Amino acid sequence: MKLLLILSLVLAPSAAWHALIVQNKGGGHGELGYQLSKMIAAEGHTCTLLQDTACKQTSEPFSSYSTLPSSISVVPHDFTSPYTPTETYDYVWDNYSSDPTSPLTSSLLDHFKSRSLKRYNYVSSAGIYDPPEGFGSDTCGPLSESFSVNDSKGQTKVELALKNSDIPTFCFRPQYIYGEKQNKYVYLDYYFDRICNDLPVPIPGSGLQLASLTNSVSVASLLFSGSSPSETPFSVFNCGTSNIHTYNDVALMIGKVVGKSVEIVNDIKGKGGFPFRPNNFYVMPDKVKEELKWEELPTDLEGDLKWYYEDWKERREGKEVDLEKDKEAMGVAA
Repeated sequence: MKLLLILSLVLAPSAAWHALIVQNKGGGHGELGYQLSKMIAAEGHTCTLLQDTACKQTSEPFSSYSTLPSSISVVPHDFTSPYTPTETYDYVWDNYSSDPTSPLTSSLLDHFKSRSLKRYNYVSSAGIYDPPEGFGSDTCGPLSESFSVNDSKGQTKVELALKNSDIPTFCFRPQYIYGEKQNKYVYLDYYFDRICNDLPVPIPGSGLQLASLTNSVSVASLLFSGSSPSETPFSVFNCGTSNIHTYNDVALMIGKVVGKSVEIVNDIKGKGGFPFRPNNFYVMPDKVKEELKWEELPTDLEGDLKWYYEDWKERREGKEVDLEKDKEAMGVAA
């Protein structure tokens, strides 16, 4: 019986697969390659993390690549040059492309057009939406995948190129990411910089606009669902959290975490230095939950603000805050 059991285990087909992650030099999606590769490795798979050499290697998350599991191969590459994979991949996650004619992107699309690939997962952006006229009031709903998109945006062009390529593709449209080892801090730092320094927080409009702020680990989990079995040749999915908050509420939550009173100044002139869109512009992950059976992680902005505060103190405490845009937006003389 033992021998039969051993033979059945040895002869059973392996469920492990090999992935390619194409990771940009940084910015709002800068930490996704790091978080996604760790998730792939934790699930027993292997991957190549193709990293743009234009990244600042002393900054996070790139400075932590040495801590990644051995099943992840980090391959530096100059993204101004074409890249032809030398290995066979089951899945691709493209967290770089914004121009289908660029040397790197065009070479990848040409390569995978003639290869057997289970799925090309493209990390696009919710910023490409072109909502219906009048959409964006404080009481309107979330952006829908059925809405039209701005044809002039680079990510829109990449999505269309993938759709026309016949490569099986999922396009994920994330919005406003924060998290450990992140590469772009402005979304929450805007609030912390002002509240922790007893400064007013200028917020456009009523402040009742809703923010879809998503932990990068949760985003990586959602992107990982691109490996779910599906017969759909092409589809798009919003990439966010169902745990949303108003712009004003974010300020009040941070005030509670840091033990400070909060002075919010709404209805400012223009946008000032505010890091989000002045109008209501947020996404929900309903479609990916329904179609790819993604189970949302129990990440929570209010809980995450506690460790974010400790991180902020290491990076920003005692540093000067640029208030020129604040003064202009609030109509205060410089």
